[in-house]
Amino acid sequence: MAVLRPGEHPKASGGRPPLPTLPHCPGLRGYVPLHEAVRQLSFRHAADVLRAPAPAPAHDSVFGTLPRAVTDDGFRVLDGLWFPGRGGIWQRVDLAFVRQARGRWLSSSDPRADTAAALVDTLETLIRDDAMGLRQLVLWELCCLLRDGGERPGEAEAAALGVHRGEAGLLAAAVSAGFPATGPARHAAETLNDVWPGVRLREAERVVARLPRASAYADGPADHRLAALVDAVRARSAEVARLAGEGAAAEATGALRTAAVAWLGALRLARDDADAQTGLLRVTALLADDPFVPTDARVTAVTDDRDVRLSWCAPPGGGRDVTYRVLRFPDGAPHLAVETAAGERGPASVDTAAPVGRALRYAVVPLRRDRIAGVPRVTAPVLLTPVVTELTAAVVPGGVRLDWRPDPAAAEVRVTRSGAAADATGWGGSSLVRVPCAHDRVVDVPLAPGAYSYEVRCGYRDPDGDLVWSRGVTVTAHAERWPSPVEELTVRRHTDGERVTIVWRPPALGDGLLLPWTAGPVEPGTDVSALVGDADRIPATVNGTESSAELTPRPEQRLRLTAVSVLGDRAVSGPSVVVERPAAIGPLEAARTGADRAVLRFAWPEPAVLVRLAWTDGQRGGEQRVARSTHRAGPVELAVSAEECVITATPLPRPDAVAIDTAPARAVLPAAPPPPPPAPPVPTRWGTWWRRWRRWRS
Repeated sequence: MAVLRPGEHPKASGGRPPLPTLPHCPGLRGYVPLHEAVRQLSFRHAADVLRAPAPAPAHDSVFGTLPRAVTDDGFRVLDGLWFPGRGGIWQRVDLAFVRQARGRWLSSSDPRADTAAALVDTLETLIRDDAMGLRQLVLWELCCLLRDGGERPGEAEAAALGVHRGEAGLLAAAVSAGFPATGPARHAAETLNDVWPGVRLREAERVVARLPRASAYADGPADHRLAALVDAVRARSAEVARLAGEGAAAEATGALRTAAVAWLGALRLARDDADAQTGLLRVTALLADDPFVPTDARVTAVTDDRDVRLSWCAPPGGGRDVTYRVLRFPDGAPHLAVETAAGERGPASVDTAAPVGRALRYAVVPLRRDRIAGVPRVTAPVLLTPVVTELTAAVVPGGVRLDWRPDPAAAEVRVTRSGAAADATGWGGSSLVRVPCAHDRVVDVPLAPGAYSYEVRCGYRDPDGDLVWSRGVTVTAHAERWPSPVEELTVRRHTDGERVTIVWRPPALGDGLLLPWTAGPVEPGTDVSALVGDADRIPATVNGTESSAELTPRPEQRLRLTAVSVLGDRAVSGPSVVVERPAAIGPLEAARTGADRAVLRFAWPEPAVLVRLAWTDGQRGGEQRVARSTHRAGPVELAVSAEECVITATPLPRPDAVAIDTAPARAVLPAAPPPPPPAPPVPTRWGTWWRRWRRWRS
């Protein structure tokens, strides 16, 4: 069939009318949330929202029951948006129609009335801006519904959506000819109005690149709304490219202020242009290094531990409507700029998350009603290297102990020492000595008595892997004269089995004492000055180059003895020894519970930790070790033989203790009684009859 040409009538020529031109975008900012709101109210499209329910009659009337004179065959949308009215007259959807629809919704008893009225308010805003905006919106929604319903929608599908039969076939044919399916292209057409017009030029360009291509059917002009948006994007892109070229050329010739103005113009037109922002920050950083820059145009940066505090002067003419956006970037790398503050009202800002060990710059961008109000101001390079905190010094035997809290980002800590005293190695008061240290502490021994000054620095890795050092934190400490610790304790048992003698060599410096140690065990060389003053001392005798002390521990006694060296008010611990004398085991009672089991009862020999139980019957024997906890739980069971056994219980001391032997306890376990004889068998009826028959035969 031929296509209808201009000036020809379809019935006369026999041709078909041309397919209608479909929109390429909804032409509405905020279309996606509006469409979701329409669907949540169970409406198919915006035309259903505009067809508000008619108000109920005020009273019963006989005419209210009469059939309608005109059948509602749907709305028209190809040549404007029209709804059927009374008397078969089509009513155009204009501002008055939309207002009437809103009024009908507000007077309706439908539970969706309030929300639907709010949607009609949005549609009223659209028709105020564009008389054909509602037609474009409804037509776009119809095309999407038809396209998503199948590859080849027909007249019935369009009529089911409420389209008049006179337009349903043409609309369905046009959609089948080339309307885009659901995907990135359609989403780009629906969201372009949300980005453009605006200052996000690069995002708008990305959306334009995803727009659907021209439809497959011909003879239709392009969507003038979409064409206007795309032309505006391309024109703005060309202007930004021109300004960027001017900025680069001026920067190459050293005209930094001219370059800054050009880059600023480009950034104002494209706020999301990374190249324009990088160029502007690069040029303004060079301007900040100019020694002749005015004082009121500088930005002051002060480091405070892990914070960077910025302050600046308000621009000329700046008022309450001026806000500030603060950017941070590594020195020489403006393309890595990140935002640290947005919408600052006053001329000050604090960055609490600045990276350490790398030279940084901060740029302050003035904004007036979300528009860049002037050239940004950039700080001089800022290097954040936090120092150590909580640095303390304490005197320890033979030297000084330092403790501090380093920053978590510190890669290394360095400690240097200086002092006026001269030690055995020969360094003097003007010398600096590096002291090997841990990450958060150091014990500097040995040191000659005197005053010393320590400086602690933290090192941080820069991008090249080198260490950048913080300023030093100093502390003064005083090393004192300490006694030498006793080197060794020797224990000798006497032949009587009740006494022990402890022998030690006196220390090289100080007096050696032997103390009963009631506190917890300490390592040799520990400062025990606070524990020695009121402690009881064990009498000792000096015999040539040895000192000795004799002890007779009483039963059930355990002694921990520690050698302590004392010099003035200072005392240092030496080696320790533990002496034990377990008590004798109480009455040992043994009783059999079976041929191969026996139960033992006895009193525990304090302070022993184990008791060894052994048994023998002259040929066989066995052994078992019992802990104190097992003994307290109840009688102790022992596996034995059925013969008469001799059971021995011996207390065992701690493995690290010197013990005075205690005599073991013994008990005799009688042999198990022999088993009883077997019972005679019970006679059965058959056995009794058989015995009688045998006796009769005999």
